[in-house]
Amino acid sequence: MLAVTLGTAALIKLLPMLTTAVPASLMAITIASLATKLLRLPATTLADIAGADTFKGGFAVLPKLALPCVGAFKASPLSFLSTIFPYAASMAAAGLIESLLTLQLVDGLVDDGTRGSTSAECRGQGVANVAAGLTGGIGGCALIGQSLIATDAGGTARLAGVVMSLALALGIVVGAPLLAAVPIGSLVGLMLVVCHSTFNWSSLRLIGSIPPIDTVVLAIVSVVVVCKDLAVAVVVGTVLSALSFAWTQSTRVALDVSDLADHPTHGHVLTHSVRGQLFFGSARHFQQLFAEQPLPLPDVDCLILDFLYARILDLSAVEAIGAVAARFGAQGKKVVLRHLPQDLADLLRRDAGPELVVEKDKSTDPEYGSAAAEA
Repeated sequence: MLAVTLGTAALIKLLPMLTTAVPASLMAITIASLATKLLRLPATTLADIAGADTFKGGFAVLPKLALPCVGAFKASPLSFLSTIFPYAASMAAAGLIESLLTLQLVDGLVDDGTRGSTSAECRGQGVANVAAGLTGGIGGCALIGQSLIATDAGGTARLAGVVMSLALALGIVVGAPLLAAVPIGSLVGLMLVVCHSTFNWSSLRLIGSIPPIDTVVLAIVSVVVVCKDLAVAVVVGTVLSALSFAWTQSTRVALDVSDLADHPTHGHVLTHSVRGQLFFGSARHFQQLFAEQPLPLPDVDCLILDFLYARILDLSAVEAIGAVAARFGAQGKKVVLRHLPQDLADLLRRDAGPELVVEKDKSTDPEYGSAAAEA
């Protein structure tokens, strides 16, 4: 097994140095199959894995073009759908993810100035899989390994996929006995070469320089892919990345406190410039920054909160600002808010108490959409 695997991998790398008229992967597998047969090596073949009936050939091996059985659906539609939905969702997610990854890979390999359409890929795959299910077939998706092999062989047009399908059907119907004799080791060698070609080796150099949380997420997702499947791994990675982002941003809120100054309207003012993202994850930290300041502030008549270098993202941040204003307002201090977008300024001004003043300056106030204002 090891000899056939390593021999096939070596041939795929070396044969292009001799000729590129025939795909190296096809030549390597053919040579490995002939060597296994002539030398009578005790190698495991496709027939040993899938069974002899799979490679008996003829049109009888093709799926029957018939609608699927819907008796169970008629008997209990809800129970039927609840049973198949988890499998359907998992297959759809895994298929779309691998297809989009394949599209990205091929776009990088084929530098012809064009890019594939992700929306067209998703629509086409969905229609094809529904049609396959309704005619007795099995759903599928774009394959990274197969696409890489075709690209290396010069198959970069749509015709490549059609030729592959026809060749596969012809091989199953006519050349099934030949396929049955292909040793598993040769296919393993082929996939090892594919893995070597598609693996992003530069990512290993980033492990020491990227944040530790990103390294942890990368390791967990890799383990889940191997132990579970691609769809679950993507969900786990997305959740972990979102949580790590929220945690990181929640600790990056800071205050720059200026010296006490006199204001013609507000009296003795103390200005706090807020920096960072204010949302549900950082709202508590934002309030704690003000809680660290002892009350009362004897020489201060007004506190100015400047949000020019901050961004307010949700209702939790608005409530945190209101809580800070109420805390200082209870001590008889006026709180002035500056550099808020118009929508948030109107929201805060509407619910503001006597201690809260929301200033408005169209020339300097930022403009950005916020979920809090939309809510």
